[in-house]
Amino acid sequence: MIRYLIVAATLALSLVAPAHAQSNALKIVAVVNDEVISALDIVNRMRLTMVSSGLPDTAEIRKRLEPQVLRGLIDERLQAQEAARQNVTVSDEDIEGAIGRIEQANRMRKGQLGELLTRANVPRKALEQQLRAGIAWQKLIQRRLRAEVTVNEEEVKEVLDRIKAKQGSPEFLLSEIFLPIDNPDQEDEVRQTAMNLIQQMQRGTSFPAIAQQFSQAASAANGGDIGWVQEGQLDEELEAAVKQLRPGEVTPPTRTPGGFYVYGLRGKRTIAGASPEEAVLTITQLILPARNANEARSSLQLASTVREAVGSCEELTKAAKEARVPPPPEPQRLRLGDVNPQIREKIRNLKAGEASEPIRAGNAVVLLMACTREEAPSGLPSTEDIQEGLLRQRLDLLARRYLRDLRRQAYVDIRA
Repeated sequence: MIRYLIVAATLALSLVAPAHAQSNALKIVAVVNDEVISALDIVNRMRLTMVSSGLPDTAEIRKRLEPQVLRGLIDERLQAQEAARQNVTVSDEDIEGAIGRIEQANRMRKGQLGELLTRANVPRKALEQQLRAGIAWQKLIQRRLRAEVTVNEEEVKEVLDRIKAKQGSPEFLLSEIFLPIDNPDQEDEVRQTAMNLIQQMQRGTSFPAIAQQFSQAASAANGGDIGWVQEGQLDEELEAAVKQLRPGEVTPPTRTPGGFYVYGLRGKRTIAGASPEEAVLTITQLILPARNANEARSSLQLASTVREAVGSCEELTKAAKEARVPPPPEPQRLRLGDVNPQIREKIRNLKAGEASEPIRAGNAVVLLMACTREEAPSGLPSTEDIQEGLLRQRLDLLARRYLRDLRRQAYVDIRA
């Protein structure tokens, strides 16, 4: 996946590898099928990781993160190899476009990213290699797996109904980091990596920067952002951990069948439906005389007849002309909550083109009609948003399974 860099102030610092690492640059650290990962590859990726995530360049941090960096390089090799096997190509234009988006996202001028990497002693090739593998993998996923993922209207309706049923319950604005475990022997190592990342975030490193470099979820491309999540959408253990957070805090590493999750809470709110008071109606009125009891009875009968006969404000104007009474005034645009409470109840449920029951008001009988009606925004996700979210979740799951299968089938020899 394309991982946008958040270039921190540490770019100005020199990240020169120790002398012994340079002397052993050609040492083979791992073999992935028929490709070699060298010590120099590790050094360059470590530099890139330090710069892009804002982590301090210390021997302790390098030692803690090296296993995760190596695992990331192995996965990239597997992704690139599979993409090549499936004849997926990445052009130089694709790479330049990705770099341009990184610069734009970080408010850099064109070419500034390359200059900053050079000053930090990070080879441009290290960035290009990461981008190339990510772009190729995304193209492959779209080509091979997208057609397998479908979401029908009933599934969208079920999600929307579940959200509506939870109106008044909390929802959480979350970011995620996912570190997979493919072998039970990796559990302690991956948990420690997650703890290390949490410690760095507690010391000021941003969650998006860490997620972009280390998370194996599709959301890594967006800094781990998964948007608003309603109560009940997460596994019970994950939800319990999230509920303990205040905005700005992160969960401890939480084990799931696939690996460890770390969630960051960015906001919290209550799920709310549309307020009826926020509806906006355009209202006009037909005013009939009622100066005495006989005139009032006649006007009430006429108003009831008109009410049944007309279906628009234009028709109401024609009816007034035929009845030889004053024409309706220019329609007024009103927010329902701003209307006099007594009148509000009369028009609360009017649809466009619908008239109220006749209202006796002093020496007149009034018939109110809604020319237009605009409902308030619901505060609920649209069906398109729900569908896109379900598609993204399912495609992400298939992609992770795909990569897991590649790992299991591959020849990987780690020699470090």
